[in-house]
Amino acid sequence: MSMMLYADTTTLAKAIASGDEAAVISETLKLLGQRNLKPSKVGGRVGIDALWGGASPRALGVLAVSGRVTDWMKAIPMGPEPGEEQRRQVAPAMPLVQGFMATQEAVRASISQPEPSLPDPIEPMEIPGGKSAHEAVSAAFAARDVTTLRRVLLGLNATGADYRAVLEALYVALRFRFVGGGMPLTGIVTASEIMEMAEWGGRYPAFIFWATNLLSDAAPNGQIGETARAYASDQAHDLSWMRTRLSIPAEQHAGASYQRALMAGDATAACDATLEALRAGATPLGIVNGMALAVAERINSIGMGDTAALTSAGQTLLYVHAVATVMRQTQHHDVWPMLYTAAVAVNALGVSIPAGAAALPAASSMPVSGGLIGSTLIRTVEQSAMAGDTPGAIAAARRFMQMENTPRAFAGVVGLVAARSDVTTSAGDAPTAAQLVAAAAEEYLALRPALASGGQNALLTAGVRLATELRGDHTLADRVDAAIDSSLHTEARHN
Repeated sequence: MSMMLYADTTTLAKAIASGDEAAVISETLKLLGQRNLKPSKVGGRVGIDALWGGASPRALGVLAVSGRVTDWMKAIPMGPEPGEEQRRQVAPAMPLVQGFMATQEAVRASISQPEPSLPDPIEPMEIPGGKSAHEAVSAAFAARDVTTLRRVLLGLNATGADYRAVLEALYVALRFRFVGGGMPLTGIVTASEIMEMAEWGGRYPAFIFWATNLLSDAAPNGQIGETARAYASDQAHDLSWMRTRLSIPAEQHAGASYQRALMAGDATAACDATLEALRAGATPLGIVNGMALAVAERINSIGMGDTAALTSAGQTLLYVHAVATVMRQTQHHDVWPMLYTAAVAVNALGVSIPAGAAALPAASSMPVSGGLIGSTLIRTVEQSAMAGDTPGAIAAARRFMQMENTPRAFAGVVGLVAARSDVTTSAGDAPTAAQLVAAAAEEYLALRPALASGGQNALLTAGVRLATELRGDHTLADRVDAAIDSSLHTEARHN
């Protein structure tokens, strides 16, 4: 059965807006099962409503994660049980429904009132003072001039420029902005992930409306951002020379020595180490790989059950993931100084969470020795993680990867485990476990071969720990599971 790319999601949006959980689950299963709609497209359609409705970055993050997790889930090996193919088709309902219910207030606001109006665009050639689009966006952001921000960004879109041009202009303005755990960059990247799910198209206005509202926050910049700005302002630390570099990438210079240097000294030393690694041949993508591994090592040094420290470290990883996404989306030299901001953020984590070695207890689940079938091993990872057996889940994950199975299956399982946790409002603006696990999983998948250690690296362990130890209640997940079982039993009877 071929997969449909587009279908009417109006009924689903109305169910989300009304808060009718049962109807949301039912309609999601219908779109995935009967209509065979691509999961990320369902999430993207709802995501556009959530952007127009002013969803919080946290709520939007839950929905954005669902797009990646449902994609990774396709790689999970099927077991021998009857009906596994049908279950695979509707299983993406788990992360999707979590995202839908997290954004219900924004979806309600979006469909209950007219679409907000936006100002007329101003194309790059019409910008006053001969400024470039990058300069105009940066100046408007500094002044918190939302109208001008919208006009310039809409003007870029009006020229037919690729969506990356719009993102690039925003990223340049946010190179040294770091508030809280990494806002607003993490929020803008989250919104871009929603737009990827919706395939951009003519939906730019929703993104521009949401992003510029987020950028209107006038809170003072954090010390991390200001430290990075001061370092980058020194001409000796300019990175534009990389535009003409012709040497073969040498990512090994972002390896263990660099990762230790990020946290061994002060913020200036971390930036110095970053500059030195780049000069030695590491690429920006290799540098963010090294940063992600350094943060993962620190996550793995945290004692079992210290959820506050895990969340704090996970938030730094989420920012590093955002910077990595920037580096993957654009190679413009004006965004490269953002690497300094990330280096200072990683260094700050090293100060707040001292190095140490977490002593993990023995695995309490069934041993995985002798279990060489991919579907069995990956199911052991899932079951151990859901049971809170961190050592058992790590052991199974390592064995799974030793057998040269696809790492996307591992990402799908830990992402799915995290997506089972209920999204509560009591955590305020803190990112959810699903967001932190997805950041670890995506950076694990993105590691350059010179840094990946054959898949046996700190990000593998960190992903399992975040999924296992930050898991919460799963009331909604249990209802989705029950609905999936019911729909499959009904289909089996009819067949």
